[in-house]
Amino acid sequence: MRPDDRARPKEPVRAGFIAAYTLAQIGAFVSFQPLLQVLLPLKAQAIDPAGKAVVLSQVAFYGAIVASIANLLAGAISDRTTSRFGRRRPWIVVGAVGASLAYLAIMRATTPMALVGGMILFQLTFNLCFSALVAVMPDRVPDGQKGLVAAFQSLGNPLGTAAGAVLIGGVLVVEGQRYAAISAALLLGLLPLVVSLRDPPLPKGSVPPFKLGAFLSGLWVNPRRHPDFAFAWAGRFMVLVALCLTQNYMLYFLQDVLDYPRLFPGHRAEEGLAILTTVSTLSNVAFALLGGVLSDRLKRRKLFALGAALMIALTMAVFSLSPSWPLLLATYVVLGCGAGCYYAVDIALVTQVLPSQRDAGKDLGVINLANTLPQALAPGLAVWALGPSQMNYQVFFLTAAALALAGGLAILPIRGVR
Repeated sequence: MRPDDRARPKEPVRAGFIAAYTLAQIGAFVSFQPLLQVLLPLKAQAIDPAGKAVVLSQVAFYGAIVASIANLLAGAISDRTTSRFGRRRPWIVVGAVGASLAYLAIMRATTPMALVGGMILFQLTFNLCFSALVAVMPDRVPDGQKGLVAAFQSLGNPLGTAAGAVLIGGVLVVEGQRYAAISAALLLGLLPLVVSLRDPPLPKGSVPPFKLGAFLSGLWVNPRRHPDFAFAWAGRFMVLVALCLTQNYMLYFLQDVLDYPRLFPGHRAEEGLAILTTVSTLSNVAFALLGGVLSDRLKRRKLFALGAALMIALTMAVFSLSPSWPLLLATYVVLGCGAGCYYAVDIALVTQVLPSQRDAGKDLGVINLANTLPQALAPGLAVWALGPSQMNYQVFFLTAAALALAGGLAILPIRGVR
């Protein structure tokens, strides 16, 4: 049977699958978010203290371009994979091992170009792994459980980010230990899912002969034929650009605007970021579970996603005021609420508007462009918004707020999901 002839999954998934899938997501984010939020900014600062924002922007831009291409191709390739180990499992393993090697290249970089090269290798290999991991959800989870599973899946971001921030920003101070820790988190987090995943091999006869032209043309999803998919993509893209701006430059905000080491002598800005991330994680987890479960029961996705995007926009408007540390801390709690609910509900919404169950990997690769392209766009926006002095954080955060608001409004025209 060809994969396009298969119905959407009907059999409910069990707690063991949800636990393994959640752990895999946590492992992925423990390895990924601290790299973007702490390790890359510190490495850029070590290479060029005066031009750290520009170096970081260059690294993030080129890495994100590669990530976007890798996401798109990896999903489509895994859809066609006929390995006896399954469609998704081989790419999860290969990508994770490659990402671990990329950490070594990043750690040893001593020039901007070397850092760019290490990041390109990481984005290529990590996204081979992550695109296959994301495609597991439409492969296995029925529509009636998507909100629940998406809620647990979305815990990977806050829990992974918090664990990484505490581990990398607070507990570990030796560079080699930091990179070894995120590599171990990725490999060990994925292991239970890789071992237990029900990923039946795709019969070789079910895959048509490879033709480059047909393969490349198949990567395009016509927005006129699939408007719900297009609106979901646009909304996700804008909200994630806003979140990417905030997450990737908050360390510099703590250093340059709040002057965290002066406020708390003897403490580093990385420790402040770890505190912010930890407090937001608590509200993130609570609202992810609440939003995911309620959106299943009420069969309403758009309302929850819009409300979450509005909360995110509000917090970024507060950030633009250069708040005091107590207000910044409180606002991060609200940001966690909005981000948690948005991540949980939006991924459930997205998987319900995919154009094809057969090409779920490829279509999710297109959706994942909304995750990776913000990493390419955000650095340019950041350099523009921060201005020549790299200190205009009011414009920076107001830009992020406007994007989050627009992203929330973009999902309203979707018709296939309430």
